[in-house]
Amino acid sequence: MKIYLSILLFAFVFLSLDAQTTYEGVVKDSVTKAPLAFVNIVINESFLGTTTDIDGKFKIRTDKELTTLKFSYLGYKLKELKASNFKNGSTVFMSPISVKLKEVEILPGINPAHRLINLAIENRNVNNPEKATEFYYESYNKLIFTGDLDSTILANQDSIQKLDTTDQKTYELFSKQHLFMMESITERSHIPPDNTKEVVVASRISGLKNPIFSLIGTQLQSFSLYNNYISLFGNDYLSPISKGSTSKYLFILSDTLIENSDTIYTIRFQARKGKNFDALKGVIYLNTNGYAIQNLIAEPEEQDDIEIKIQQKYELVDNKQWFPVQLNTNIVFNNIEFDEAKAKGIGRSYLKNIRLESALEKKEIGNTILSLDPKAGKQSEDFWNNYRIDSLDEKEKLTYQYMDSIGDEANLDEKILLFKTFATGSVPWGPIDFPIKYVMDFNDYEGFRLGLGAETNDKFIKGFRIGGYGAYGLKDQAGKYGAYTKWTPKSNREIELKLSYSNDVVESGGTQFANYRISTFSNEGLKKLYINRMDGMEKYEAQLGLRAFRDFKFNFFGNKQFRTINSDYTFSELNDANEIIEYSEFNLVETGVDLRYSYKEKFAEMFGMKFPVSTKYPVVHLRFTQGFDNFLDGDFEYQRVDLKIDQSILWKGIGVSSFRIAGGFIAGEIPLTTQFRTQGTFSSGLLLATEYSFETVRPNEFYSDRYFNFFFRHNFKNLLYKGENFKPELSLIASYAIGELKQTSGQHQNITYQTLDKGLWETGLAVNNLLNLGLSSFGVSAFYRMGEYSYEKWEDNFVAKLSTTINF
Repeated sequence: MKIYLSILLFAFVFLSLDAQTTYEGVVKDSVTKAPLAFVNIVINESFLGTTTDIDGKFKIRTDKELTTLKFSYLGYKLKELKASNFKNGSTVFMSPISVKLKEVEILPGINPAHRLINLAIENRNVNNPEKATEFYYESYNKLIFTGDLDSTILANQDSIQKLDTTDQKTYELFSKQHLFMMESITERSHIPPDNTKEVVVASRISGLKNPIFSLIGTQLQSFSLYNNYISLFGNDYLSPISKGSTSKYLFILSDTLIENSDTIYTIRFQARKGKNFDALKGVIYLNTNGYAIQNLIAEPEEQDDIEIKIQQKYELVDNKQWFPVQLNTNIVFNNIEFDEAKAKGIGRSYLKNIRLESALEKKEIGNTILSLDPKAGKQSEDFWNNYRIDSLDEKEKLTYQYMDSIGDEANLDEKILLFKTFATGSVPWGPIDFPIKYVMDFNDYEGFRLGLGAETNDKFIKGFRIGGYGAYGLKDQAGKYGAYTKWTPKSNREIELKLSYSNDVVESGGTQFANYRISTFSNEGLKKLYINRMDGMEKYEAQLGLRAFRDFKFNFFGNKQFRTINSDYTFSELNDANEIIEYSEFNLVETGVDLRYSYKEKFAEMFGMKFPVSTKYPVVHLRFTQGFDNFLDGDFEYQRVDLKIDQSILWKGIGVSSFRIAGGFIAGEIPLTTQFRTQGTFSSGLLLATEYSFETVRPNEFYSDRYFNFFFRHNFKNLLYKGENFKPELSLIASYAIGELKQTSGQHQNITYQTLDKGLWETGLAVNNLLNLGLSSFGVSAFYRMGEYSYEKWEDNFVAKLSTTINF
C-alpha cells in the first residue's frame, strides 16, 4: 500500500512541476546596456515575484497564467510589461532617473525599517558564515580594466563620428577590447572563529606569464558585510548592520516582495545628516528567513579620485546557512584618463561548490590566509572552462590575444618585476639580487650613505644565499662592508640559519629587534635622520630563526663585537686589582634570544615571502641578551632585556588609536653607548614629525640603564571636519618617559647627558592632509614639553614640525 501511495505522490509532484511555466530573461540599463542587479520583479499585480541576480538575470516559475510583469529599481523608472509583450529569454531595458534619498522626519513610533535592521543586527552572528560554521568553497574571479566610456555617446553612433580623431580611436579601441584583464580560481577553507586559508590554484593575466598580481583580484572587497566594517579597496567603512548603526545611518523601507514563502524588504540607507564618519550608501534586500541579507548594493558616501560600487548576493546553502555566492566590484579612477575615457575596473567573483565543512584541519590552515600555488599559472583551458560561469566573449578573447602579443614583444614579465622589487626590496638580475636598501641612505652621523649590495637567489642554489655589501658615508668619510650566508630550508617553521660578518657603524644607545619591520605607511623610519652619534663595530654573528606555536617567531643569536667609540667619550671601571681602566674601545661577546609574538596574526604569501596582513591584538617584541666577561676576550658581563608592545585599535566612528609601550633593563656595568638612549628628534635642522619618538627632546639628551616609555596617538582622520575639497586629519599625541641610570657619573667621561628619574611628559597636535600630493600628503604639528625636565620659558618647550603621511 505504501508503494502505491509513494507512486501516486510522485506522479502528483511530477504533474505539478510539469504544469509550471518558466519565464526568464535579463534586465539592463537602457543607456549603458549594463546588467542591473537585484531588480524587484512582481507578477500579476501582487507582491509575489523575484529579483534579478548579480548579472541582471532572472527566472520565474509559476503555475498561474502570467498577465503582467512589473520591474522596480531605485534610480530607474518603474517598468510594467504585459505578458503578451514579453518574449521568453529577452532583455528588458530600464531607464535611469536621478534619485536622492532625503532626510525625513520620523514621527512618533518605530521606524519600520529600523525594526527590520535591528532584527538583522540581532541575527548577524548567526547569518555570518565566518562566525557560524565551517565551510569550503571554490571561487572564480575576473578583474577587467577598461575605459569608462560615455554611455550617451556609445548609444548614438553619430555622436562618435563627431568626436575628434584621437577620441574616436579611444572609443573604437575600448569598444573592441579591454586594456587589461585577469582571472583566478581560488579554494578556501575556514574554521571559526578565524582559522582561514585561501589558495590561488589558477591564474591568468593578460600580457603576463608570471601570476604575481593574482592575489589582487581576490581582495577588492570584504567577503561578508556582517562585521563592524566593510573593506573596499583597502579602506574601511562602517557596516550598515553594525551594532548601533540606526543612530548613524538613515534607513527607509522602499519596497516589499514575496518570493516563495519569504518576504524580501528593500531598504535604502545613507548617513544621517550631521553625522561625520566613513559611511556607505545603497540598498539592502532583507529576507525574513532569519532576517538575513539576501542582496546588497553599496558605495562610499563621498568619493573623489576613486569611485567604488559593490554588489553582493547571498543564498541559503543546504537550507542552513546564508552564504555569499556572487560579489561584484566596480571602480572608476577619476584621476587616470585615456584621452576622454577614465580608467575603470570591473571585478566579478562567483562562489561555487560551497560546503558547510572545512576541507582542511585546523593545524593544516596555519596563519597564512592567502597564498599562490606554484602551478597557478600553468593550468589548461579545460581546467578554466570547468570554473568559468560563461565562456569568454569576443572582447575578452581579443584582450588576451592583443595583450599577450604586446607582453611578449615588450617583455613585460621582466619589466613587471619592478613590482616584485618594491615588495621584496631587491632588483633581480639572473641568479643575483641587488638589495636596494644598500644603495642610498641618510643619517646625521654618516650624512648620505652610498653603497651597493648583492645576494644570490634560487636560480643559484635554492634556499641558499650568499651576499655582501659595501658603503661609504660622505659625512664621516668612512667605508663600511659586510658579507653573509643564509640557509632557508622549505618548512612551515620558517627556519633560517645565517652567518655574517660586518665592519660598520651602529647607533649609540639604540635598540634593534630581529623581526621588526616598519610599516610601509609609517613615518617612523624618519627617526634615523636625527642619529648623530655612532660607534664603529666589527661583528661576527650566528643566528637561527624559526616559528613555533604558530604565533611565536624566535631568533637565537650569538656574536662577538669589537666596538670603537667615535667621540671623546670614555668609560671607566675598576678591575680586580682596584686599578682604573678606561675604555674608548672594547669587546662584547653576547648570546641571547629575540622573540616576536603576535596573537592570531595573519599573513599573505607572495614571492616566497610572508607579509603581515592584519591583527587586532598587541604585537610583542622581547629580546634577552647575555654578555660575557673573560670569554672570547669579552670585556663585560651583563644581562639586558628589551621590550616593545604595539597595538592599533579602530573605534567605530571616532578614528584609530595607536599605542606603544617600550622598556628595557640592564644588569651590569657597560659603556653608555651600549645602553638606552631616549629617542629624541629635535635638532636645529629640518624638523619632521616622526611616530613613536620624543619630538621636543634632543637625540642624546637622556640615557638610562632601565626605562619605560609610553606613546599614544589618536587619528580622527577627517571625522571632525570634512569640507568638499578640504579634508584635514586631526591627531592627538601624548608621550611619557621615565628611567634611571644606576652607574655613577664618574664612570662616563667627556659626555653630557641627563637621566629620567623624574619623568618626562610631551603632548602634541598634528593636522595632516593639508597638502595632498597623491601618494603622500603634508601637514603641520606642534608639541609641548612638560614635567620636571621642562624649560623655564614656555616658548622653549614648544616645537613646531612638518608632518608627512603616506596615502593609500
